[in-house]
Amino acid sequence: MTRRLLQLWVQPSPRLLLILILLVTTVFTGMATGFSLFYRLAYILTIVTVVSYVWVQFMLRKISVTVVGRPQQIRVGDEVRETITLTNNGILPRYGLEVSDLTDLPDHSGGVAVSVLGRNSVTWDLKVRPRARGLYHLGPLNIGSTDLFNLMHRKTTIGKSENLIVYPRVIDLPNFDLPSAHLYGDSSARRKAHNVTPHASSVREYQAGDSISRIHWNSTARVGKLMSKEFDLGKATEIWLAIDLQKSVQAGEVGDSTDEYLATIAASLAKRYLGFELPVGLVASGDDRYFMGSETGAGQLDRIMQYLALAKADGTTPLEVVLSDYEPLWAHNTSLIVLTPSPRTEWVLGLSELMRKGVNVTVIRADQKSFGGLTGSELVDDAMASYGITSFHINMGDDIASELSQPPVIPNSSSKANYKSGVGAIQ
Repeated sequence: MTRRLLQLWVQPSPRLLLILILLVTTVFTGMATGFSLFYRLAYILTIVTVVSYVWVQFMLRKISVTVVGRPQQIRVGDEVRETITLTNNGILPRYGLEVSDLTDLPDHSGGVAVSVLGRNSVTWDLKVRPRARGLYHLGPLNIGSTDLFNLMHRKTTIGKSENLIVYPRVIDLPNFDLPSAHLYGDSSARRKAHNVTPHASSVREYQAGDSISRIHWNSTARVGKLMSKEFDLGKATEIWLAIDLQKSVQAGEVGDSTDEYLATIAASLAKRYLGFELPVGLVASGDDRYFMGSETGAGQLDRIMQYLALAKADGTTPLEVVLSDYEPLWAHNTSLIVLTPSPRTEWVLGLSELMRKGVNVTVIRADQKSFGGLTGSELVDDAMASYGITSFHINMGDDIASELSQPPVIPNSSSKANYKSGVGAIQ
């Protein structure tokens, strides 16, 4: 849509200050000496200054801009493309106009220099691929003009700012699974059950010993003989994602950061398990407390994606406190996936308490040191091994799908002794 011009101003350059100093100097020198050469030089400097001012004023008159194609939401790695059309409604051409989008997207440098003939227009695309999730702004457009002598620069701002939500990248994790909690309704794959469960999957002929409650009367009436319902184990277990967004344990920058990798994994897991119609919930403590109860459906995935997009790794609450706060939510039918880069060991004890309640715990840990952090992971690995916690490790640059397809990390039996001798070294 076409935007009108706002906020017009002229910005002098350091060269203009030099011209003004020369102008004053030549005038006084001419008055003191009487030499006409100094007066001629003063006239030339005055004319140059006036021409420069008129030039920058004229270049931005009678132009309009149309911007189309701005998205409202995308995912990390997708291309943001906006098509800009600049129209010269005047008779004379406009030269050397500098057009840029005043967006706060990281790594965006979408500025171009264009010239347009009279009664004509020029169109181009500005493109950028966001490297990090978040809430950003596109626009307004900034159009600038500089005179021939680079003495003055005039700017005008066109349009308004529009929001852009960048969701985390989502990747397929076809080979990542959680150990079963051995409860009806726990499996991510349908299996036949001899017990009566809430999930009827098919019908078969009635067999001696089938209870009356198993008879499917509609099928019986249709085929003219008794038909019994078959049941499967269903999909009733809850999947919870707990994401560590404490600022002090993060490492890396922009797209190559621990929180960005973990957000990608969380979004990918949410899509995977919601695709199995398993209820998925989310807890995190970053710049704010983020909580979403476990539900199923495409709407739940949209809500989780929005939470992950807006959550910033600026939190002050340690992971062990987050786990303690939400402990009442998780019981023996819960599978909890903890995503953290933390080199601390305190949260491992919290997970061991949850495991005693029957919670199925899995840890996906981004190795802080590989992202440029200073602390290694040895003590955390030993602590998890001592409590029998299943874990996966992700390093910067890893193929996430490939790493999560590997068997989980199970350190050797000496880990418990190593952990006990080193515990407390990282606080």
